[in-house]
Amino acid sequence: MTLKIENRTTVRLNVQKLTEHIHSVLETIPREHLRGVSKLVLVDYVTDSRLDPQTRRELPGLYHPRMPGSPQAWLEIALRPLTPEGSLWKRLSARLALKANVTATLLSLIAQHYYLTLSHGVRKGHYEQAIRNYVDRHLSIYARTRKGWRARLIRPFLPWLEKLARWLQKRYHQHARQRRA
Repeated sequence: MTLKIENRTTVRLNVQKLTEHIHSVLETIPREHLRGVSKLVLVDYVTDSRLDPQTRRELPGLYHPRMPGSPQAWLEIALRPLTPEGSLWKRLSARLALKANVTATLLSLIAQHYYLTLSHGVRKGHYEQAIRNYVDRHLSIYARTRKGWRARLIRPFLPWLEKLARWLQKRYHQHARQRRA
């Protein structure tokens, strides 16, 4: 079963390329993780009335679990928070990072669905860390499947960059411990 993608947005961008990108991300996800999700809706802003209006304007995505009134769960990605208004540089940087932001948002929504409905053994307080780990793991899997010139250019430097990231994270935690003491 393929995930149906609905476009309800008025954002000016190439929706065809964006849906192709979403399908390429979905190809790296195991089918079992999408079991029970019926559709993905691209909207301007999240429209759930249960949320605060300010939160709705800033929220990039929302997972709608299966409810008694709805037959299946579905995902909603808001494109306006991912393409902010403002100066030329702000708009340009948002457009350049749009695919990466949509990928991260989509993976986090899929992770929420997976851990809330399909996965067992994750405690309630540990969902956030489990979802972050899921997104990190599947982002790296997705990056390894890319075959573009940018991916080929960066791939030799990845081990060094990962080592640098671990070292920086270690330094950050040491500095945070020293500040608390």
